[in-house]
Amino acid sequence: MSGGKRLLSAFGVLAAVQMAVLSTLDGLSRPGYDGTRNWISQLSLGADGWRGTVNLATCGLWVILCAAGLHRRADARAVGLILWCGLCLVSLAVVRTDAGLGFPPGVPEEHTVRGLIHKLISVSLGVAGIAAAAGVGPRRAARVVAAVMTVSFVAATVLVLLDDGGVLPGNPSGLLERVALFAGLGWIGLAGSLAGRGAGGSRGDRDLDEARPVAW
Repeated sequence: MSGGKRLLSAFGVLAAVQMAVLSTLDGLSRPGYDGTRNWISQLSLGADGWRGTVNLATCGLWVILCAAGLHRRADARAVGLILWCGLCLVSLAVVRTDAGLGFPPGVPEEHTVRGLIHKLISVSLGVAGIAAAAGVGPRRAARVVAAVMTVSFVAATVLVLLDDGGVLPGNPSGLLERVALFAGLGWIGLAGSLAGRGAGGSRGDRDLDEARPVAW
């Protein structure tokens, strides 16, 4: 792998660290925002929503660059899914979510076409992220990460619908969303780092080949 591709693949680590750190700090600084209940994309709402928007957009860009660095170094389908995840993150920044789940405070709950499109993009991101995580890195670990992501994402999706419908308000759907997203970004970032390290010589390439993804 060239030095340029090593650099690109390392952007996956940047995306994972930035998303975890900035979304957590931003959430703690926003009055009325509950990180266990509210979803990360809701940080794009309110007076300081530009911070959440920039975080989503730049993390999406880093994931796209990571996919470029993994080109021909990982399963082509997995690389395509990682690219799609990056595009979804950028799209979530562009297509703002609806107000709801008590945030922003004092703003009536919304149910708009824009919000529906945002939700569909979120589902696409979740499904693609699970498949991408299962297709990169050492096979056994990839399957464990994908399983954790699947359980947490499905549970988060069901719970947020129950919360939005007033059936089970205040449930921890936001926390479960974070588990799925952070696990996926973290694993993709780690896979990118392994790919970069495997470029140093023949043994590194052999080690990487042994850790090549399971084909879906």
